[in-house]
Parts: sequence; C-alpha cells; structure tokens
Amino acid sequence: MNTHPEKQLLILPGAQNTLGGALTYLTTMIQGCKQIGKAANLKVLAWADSLLYEYMKKAGLEEYLQVIPAENKQEFVKKALQWVDKQPRNFPLLLENCIERKLIPILILAAPKLRYRRPVYFTFHDLGLSHNPLGFLARKIAFALLNPGAICNSNYTARHIKHFTPNIKGILYPPVNAEKFNNKPSNSQPPKALQTLLKTGVKLILIPSRIKLSGDMNDKNLFALLPVLAQLKAKGHNYHAVIVGEDKTTNHIASRLLYGEAQILRVGDRFSIVPPTFEIENYYKYADVVVSLAPREPFGLTVVEAIACGVPVVGSNTGGIAEILSHFAPQWTVDPQNPSQVADVIINAVENPSTAYTIKKAQNWVKKECSLIACAQKVMEITGMYSLRDEIQDIQYIAAKSSTSTKFS
Repeated sequence: MNTHPEKQLLILPGAQNTLGGALTYLTTMIQGCKQIGKAANLKVLAWADSLLYEYMKKAGLEEYLQVIPAENKQEFVKKALQWVDKQPRNFPLLLENCIERKLIPILILAAPKLRYRRPVYFTFHDLGLSHNPLGFLARKIAFALLNPGAICNSNYTARHIKHFTPNIKGILYPPVNAEKFNNKPSNSQPPKALQTLLKTGVKLILIPSRIKLSGDMNDKNLFALLPVLAQLKAKGHNYHAVIVGEDKTTNHIASRLLYGEAQILRVGDRFSIVPPTFEIENYYKYADVVVSLAPREPFGLTVVEAIACGVPVVGSNTGGIAEILSHFAPQWTVDPQNPSQVADVIINAVENPSTAYTIKKAQNWVKKECSLIACAQKVMEITGMYSLRDEIQDIQYIAAKSSTSTKFS
C-alpha cells in the first residue's frame, strides 16, 4: 500500500557504465521496493543510452528512471543535479557511490545547495580511498561540505569511510534476488562459453570480477589466482578457472598479462577469460567453487550470489569477504599470498561432505540478511521515506476502507 506517492527518493548513481555490484544492488533495491509497494516513490537518474539505462530497461524498471542526455559523465552529473535542484525540498537525494575522482569537484560546487535544500544521503559501495593525497583531501572536503547520511555495504567499509563522514546511518548488506540466484536446477543449456570446458570433465572455478591491474585500492588480486592453479595441477587436481568480467585497461593489457603469466606457470590450458554478462546466475549453476582473493573488497556481492546458488566460496581472509564468510564458513577464508593453502581449501570446499551442511547454513544467513524486502525497508527508513507511522497509517487506511466496503455492501 503506497499512501504517499507524491514524495520521492531521488537516486543519482555514480556507476552508469559499469556492470558490477553497484548496478546489481540498485536493481535489486528497486525490486524490493516494488514488493513493499514503495517503488512509485523512487526516481533514478539515468544517463541516456548508458549501460545502467539498458540494464534497467531489460529488467522492466524503465518507469522508475529519469533519463538525462549528456555527452559525458561530468555533464550528466551536472545536469542531474540541476534537475534535482528543481524538485521539492522534501525529496531526499541519495548519491549512489558517486566517489569517482572526476565527480568530486562537481559535488564540492553543488554541496551548498544540496546540503541546505534537502536531506542528502550517500551509499558507499567501496572504501573511497585514494593513493593521491590531493584526491584524498578533495574527498574529505566534499563530504565535509555535504555531510551526508552514510549507508555502508559492510562494517569493513564503515570503518574506512569514517575518514570522510562520521554520520553513518546504517550497515546494509546488498540484497540477492532469490528468483534469479537459487540452487534450483538450470532449465537451459550451459552458457556457450562453458560448454566445451564442461564436456572435458574439469572442475570449474568461477571468478566474476572486473579485470584490473594489481595495486589499486580495490585490487581484485586476479594474478594471485594463477599460482593457485599451478598448485592444484601439482596436487593432481583438474580445475579450470574462468574469469567473467570486463577489461577496461588500455588495449586489454590486464587480460594479456594474465594470459602471459598463465603460460609462464604452465596453466594456460586451465585458465579463461569471458565477457561480462547480464545472466551471471547461469554461470553459477555450473560452477564447483567461486574464488575471490581480493584483499580489500568492501563487500563481495559474488559471495552471497554464489551461496544463494548453492556454490561454496573460497575468499580472502581480509576485508568484506572475510566479514561475510565469518558468519557461516570461516574455514573457507584464506591468505591470498599462500597459493598452496588456497588450493587445499578449494579442494576441501568442493570435496568435503560437510560442505552441504555449510551451504545450507550459509543460505539461511543470506535469506535473513540479504533479502530484497529487508534492504528496501531499511533504505526507505534511513532516508525518511518509510516509517512505523507510515505503516500504521497504511493499516488504518486498509481497515477503514474494508469497514466502509462492508457497511455499504
């Protein structure tokens, strides 16, 4: 029941052309709002013809978008904030991980209007850190001026972003759409990229991840995977690792270096990279294990997606991945710099009969902590769009309507 359709939560996503956790989170949050009858209170600002626009349209969520044409991302964000400024002042603004370096100057200039004209919130999907002292200072200035209510995707993220803003409103683990991610048998053929591999009888290691060079603040640590494959080979186990993700490095240099390193370690025939996909759930259905060795991953959406699909996860013993696994499978956490240990844990996670019990325990945790409805309710509560008072009014409205219908029937 939606008794306040006129008030809207304005959402400005920073990631408009990246297929990753932030985009998936936004989609599932809207789907959760639909389930609680609050989707009409959302307006997502989308860059025309962006990946976000195409993804939302394909998901049947186009009606919740405010599409804004622009030549580049900076122009889009400027136009989006101008559009926001024209909306009623009781419409809160949720900045969805607008932490990219090129966006910070725009936020600094817009901060006075934003802060004093409407409630402002900020969802952190990463740590927002910068190797550049000037970049770090610029972020501190932006958040000092905005003073947003912060929503963090893990306690690990919250501990880091206190450098920017102490005003943390809540920890919100990203939701998982159980209709897509579940352990029901697949009704379709394996993804084309996997069909030849699966016919050989290999065990499949799946790594859904953007492909990057090592060393940045959110290092995916993909190069640590190759010594693990070498260890698995030396131990007599036939595993093939498949990275599913986009490589935005110049001339795909990251992918080329990964393939080169695989050849040097003599595991080139056990390693593949395939393009990103909107249907990643179809890949989970055929995976034996998901591996994520990122040392500073803020949350690790692939961890809970894999668990929901009944796939064990071997992950880094640091960051958000360790935080999630600690709730149900601390034995699956590893030191990414110890390939022999990682290989042993992979073998155990795949072959140990107790894994089925661990998966069941893990899935119960995911259902409780990462449901669409729980996420939607918490976002709406934090941003002042949904409260116990609203719920009581809805109940009273339904009861009064029911009473009137009975009286005059």
